[in-house]
Amino acid sequence: MIKIIQDILKVFADNNLFNEGAQLIGSWCFKLYQKDLGAKNFPLRTQDIDFLIPAPYRGKEHKNFIKQLEGLGFNCEFKSNGSLYLWNSELKIEFITTEKGRGTDRAIKIKKLGVSAIPLRFVSLLLDDPITLVEDGIKILVPNPANFCLHKLIIASRRRKIDKSLKDLQQAFCTSVIVDNYKMRELFNSLPRKWRATIIRMLERAKKELPLLIEEIEKLEFTLQKSLE
Repeated sequence: MIKIIQDILKVFADNNLFNEGAQLIGSWCFKLYQKDLGAKNFPLRTQDIDFLIPAPYRGKEHKNFIKQLEGLGFNCEFKSNGSLYLWNSELKIEFITTEKGRGTDRAIKIKKLGVSAIPLRFVSLLLDDPITLVEDGIKILVPNPANFCLHKLIIASRRRKIDKSLKDLQQAFCTSVIVDNYKMRELFNSLPRKWRATIIRMLERAKKELPLLIEEIEKLEFTLQKSLE
C-alpha cells in the first residue's frame, strides 16, 4: 500500500476511529479485498479514498483529527452541499454517512470529528456486520464483502455516468467470489423487495455489458435465484 494511504489510515487508527465504527469503503476497501481476501484481480485506478461515518456518531470527541490529516499535506475545503473534503495533487479524502431522509443532499455534521459528511442512500447496508483487516499493522474496519457486493449492485443502478456504473458492477462481481453462498443468500433475503428486484435487474444488465466477468455474474445469479425458490 502506498505511503500516503498508510499515513491516512494510521491517523484514523491512532484516533481509535475504526474501533468507534468508522469504515474504509469504496475502491480502497476493494483493493484490500483483493490483497488480503482473494477477490478477483481487476485493474483499478482511483483518486478518492472514502470513509463511512455512522450517524449519530457514538465515539469520543477528536478535536485534532482534521488538523492531523492536514498535517499530511492535505488542503481542507467544502463542497456546495456543505460537505467537507481534503485534497492534494494526487488524492481526495471524503466522508460519507447515512441519509436521514429522502429529498435532501445537505451535509450532515459529525461534530465529534469536526467533519460534515455526504449523506447517501443505501450506505446503511454497509454498517451491518463489518469485518476487520490488518494492513501494515493497522486494524482497519471495512464492510462485510457480501454487503459491499450487493451495495455496489444497487448503487450501480442509480449512477448517471456509465463508467462509474460499470466500475461498481466490476467491483461487485470481483468481490462476490470471496463470499460464502449461504451468507450471500441470507443477506439478499433480508433486503427490501425493491432492493432485491434492483439487484436481479443489474445482473441481467451486467451479462450484456461485462462479458469478461460472465462466469462470476452467472454464479452470483444462481446463488441469488436459489433464494427466490
